[in-house]
Amino acid sequence: MNKLKIFAATAVILFSAAAPVFAEGSTLDIDASIDTAVKESYEVKSAGISVKQAQNSYDQAVKNASSYADQLDEGGDNLDKYTKLTLMQGIANPPAEAKFSIYKYSNQGKVAENQVKLSAYTQYTALMNSRDDVELKNQKFQNAGDNYKALQLKLKLGMASPADVKNAEVNYYSESSNLNRAERQYNIAVMKMNKILGRNIYTKYDVLLRDKLTESPYIRSYDDYVGDALKNRAEIANAAENINLRKFEYDVIRGIFPSKYDGMNQMGQYELNQAKDALDADKIDISVEINGLYNDLRNKSKMLDSKKDAFALAKRNYDAAGVKYNAGVISKMDFDSKAVDLKAAQNDLKAFQRDIWMAQIKLNLACGIGDDVSKIK
Repeated sequence: MNKLKIFAATAVILFSAAAPVFAEGSTLDIDASIDTAVKESYEVKSAGISVKQAQNSYDQAVKNASSYADQLDEGGDNLDKYTKLTLMQGIANPPAEAKFSIYKYSNQGKVAENQVKLSAYTQYTALMNSRDDVELKNQKFQNAGDNYKALQLKLKLGMASPADVKNAEVNYYSESSNLNRAERQYNIAVMKMNKILGRNIYTKYDVLLRDKLTESPYIRSYDDYVGDALKNRAEIANAAENINLRKFEYDVIRGIFPSKYDGMNQMGQYELNQAKDALDADKIDISVEINGLYNDLRNKSKMLDSKKDAFALAKRNYDAAGVKYNAGVISKMDFDSKAVDLKAAQNDLKAFQRDIWMAQIKLNLACGIGDDVSKIK
């Protein structure tokens, strides 16, 4: 056995020894799997816990309000303005703030659900691309093996040179290495998918049930997307509710300190203005985000026709090669080469259609309640 063969055999042994043992195969239905992943998500559960804690805070605040009300009644006109304000705020503010927290964390839970969906779909498209790459690399490996065997036979018949056989041997082991690398990448993609879905990371799948691709994207106007985002996003809803809260708290202050020149009044007005400024900032940030996602979708869609044309050309070349092969004009190696070209063009088109599908998902989620928990204030 020459050095090349020894190296290849050693590589196979090492790969086999290092590869994880995967559990028995099954079917992966990504849409059904996401529902379970959402329920088991830490972020979703955390938001649910925060809602319960806020509800407890509200219940306690309502109970405490009666104590402040009693103090206010007992003090009557003998209380100074600052004490009255403190008692009034103790009655009104904590329940209102707790209700705002319930609202905010409820929205956060919905955003967390979308975050899980986006993460799962992103990894699933990567998994589909990786599977297609394994199929392509396997096809190249099989062709290289067939060519190597054919040249070995031709060498015995005096129809090929030792150099031709050596080149075929090098290509065969090169394609074997490429296939092993692609399989490792696929296994890693599967483990990442399982981690997102909350499964045993070594679970493997015989069938990936649903492909996620867009053949002909439908794109609405930019203004429609922005309008939806500025109406539906959790950041906007929370900021608007925060304005209502600050206005309510400001009204409590104004009841005791009605003059806009009074320091306490100005503090309340400042908090209200800050809340309004925060909403305006969120609107700008979201508009910029939607603009980027919208442009990404449009740019990808414009390139789709060229990908389809490339696939159609590869298909015509393959069909023509099939006719020539059946007529004995070209060799099986030449025909197999066109089959590889067709598979590569198909993979490229599908990967691009998956990119477009993901671009649509990202834009649609961004125009709904959102998909990034870190943006919730």
